[in-house]
Amino acid sequence: MKDQEYEYFYEDEGDTKYCYPGSNVLINKLDIRELELLHEAERDYSAVRQAELLMQGVTGDFSFQHLCAIHRQLFQDIYAWAGTVRSVDISKGTIFCLVQFIEDQFTYLYRQLKRDDFLMDISDKEKMSVRLAYYLAEINMIHPFREGNGRTQRVYIEQLCMKNGRFEIDFTEAAKEGMIEASVASAKDSNALLEQLIFKCLVEVKE
Repeated sequence: MKDQEYEYFYEDEGDTKYCYPGSNVLINKLDIRELELLHEAERDYSAVRQAELLMQGVTGDFSFQHLCAIHRQLFQDIYAWAGTVRSVDISKGTIFCLVQFIEDQFTYLYRQLKRDDFLMDISDKEKMSVRLAYYLAEINMIHPFREGNGRTQRVYIEQLCMKNGRFEIDFTEAAKEGMIEASVASAKDSNALLEQLIFKCLVEVKE
């Protein structure tokens, strides 16, 4: 269950809480002041931490605390706020969930996931793609963290597949442009592209 890095940028030069003064570079533990170098460090460190998560299997109960724990694991080497809900509103072509509603919105989504029995009963690949696309799209619109949402969401989805036991998901099968297009479409009105992308990435596990 490999992952693919996608680059997301925010127009956040005025974000003095998270960024170095006069820049859109996030304040980080390594004190890197160049955006490209910071992205490289993120990729390198988070890849190692993601491999550690993979070896652990399912690491929580898919609650909001579970999602935060995944983010903390991935970005603990880079950001002091790893695993912590953002405290500023952000947008990227669309407005993500406002800060004051983040936990409530995820709690509502989690209740849906529990009613879906964490997708445990799904054995059909197409149906699994539809449900995974729904949850991925909804979590993406909540966008709980200041940065690192995409990687965190994908690990969360990977672990849902692990819990189901019938599927693995390989996000390297999705091109960067395709993921962006599917995410934009899902934010507007349709998960169809995201469903197709996930269907392509899903691998049925042979018993």
